[in-house]
Amino acid sequence: MMLAVLPSPTENVSTQRVIHQIRSPRNVSSKVLVITDYDYFLTKRDLKRLLISYQRIILVPAHMRASQNLETLVQPFEYVHLVTCPGSWQPSKALLVQKRSNFHISTISDFCEETLGKVYIAQSAPHINSSGMFPGFSPGIRLFKKGLDTLLSLGLLVVSSPAWLWSAFKINQQSPGPVFYRQMRVGRKEQEFTCVKFRSMRLDAEVSGAAFSSKHDSRTFAFGAFMRKVRLDELPQLLSVLKGEMSLIGPRPERRVFTQVFEEEIPHYQERHIIKPGITGYAQICYPYGAGLQDARHKLMYDLYYIKHWSVRLEAYIFFRTIVTVFTKQGC
Repeated sequence: MMLAVLPSPTENVSTQRVIHQIRSPRNVSSKVLVITDYDYFLTKRDLKRLLISYQRIILVPAHMRASQNLETLVQPFEYVHLVTCPGSWQPSKALLVQKRSNFHISTISDFCEETLGKVYIAQSAPHINSSGMFPGFSPGIRLFKKGLDTLLSLGLLVVSSPAWLWSAFKINQQSPGPVFYRQMRVGRKEQEFTCVKFRSMRLDAEVSGAAFSSKHDSRTFAFGAFMRKVRLDELPQLLSVLKGEMSLIGPRPERRVFTQVFEEEIPHYQERHIIKPGITGYAQICYPYGAGLQDARHKLMYDLYYIKHWSVRLEAYIFFRTIVTVFTKQGC
């Protein structure tokens, strides 16, 4: 499959005033997906999945108005799936309904949840009080997760005990200093707690101030980089799970200095704090490692989907995918 490199939403607007077309040379179906009011909510993972079903994907950026050119673009295809915002529903539909009978229309919100497995969060939207939009887990789900967290955490502590000793030895050998790294993180109901991890960075890692970790962070020492790849540095957080501060699965906890910015810039960001944070989560298995505002928006879409559509099946899927990540060294 051929994936086009789409402009970043931070690029100059003038460079975005084009309709993007992504084609799949392997898919010979006569189906096209058209997304108007597009604000860069798709990831490469999304595009790969979509190109299995559609021969072509046409993306009309949000600042452009759909025009009669759209009918020309979709003319060669027998089936058209149009995804658009409710406000653009009628004018967009009018472009297709005149000469075409084989088409389907979805809102962006429905398309994201039903097809992509995430909750759509607009890139730019008025800041609103979203309290109560996501009710969180029922008492039954919380009880189930607490029991599962306790049993699995105790089992993992026993199984991983040799790794604790080995990690402590290697950290002291390569970077003398504290074995553990403690940092305040934001948990459920925005209450802070002390997050403990095996130290994977040099002692002077944040001498210039707080900064996001990167995938190939130069501040890590050799064994620290290895620990992060196999998630070994996360093991001490099992103690936070047993204390009830974290869950095995949930949104990853962030530092207050970052959540304050995200809550101001990203709609509904505070809703991820209605449940306990997790050692691993749906966003971690669906989205590649990233840092910054745009990455936070993408990860939030997955976190909110997990909260809204929680099920035993989804919980098991995340746990299984995390195990695969550990053994294939796909961590950051």
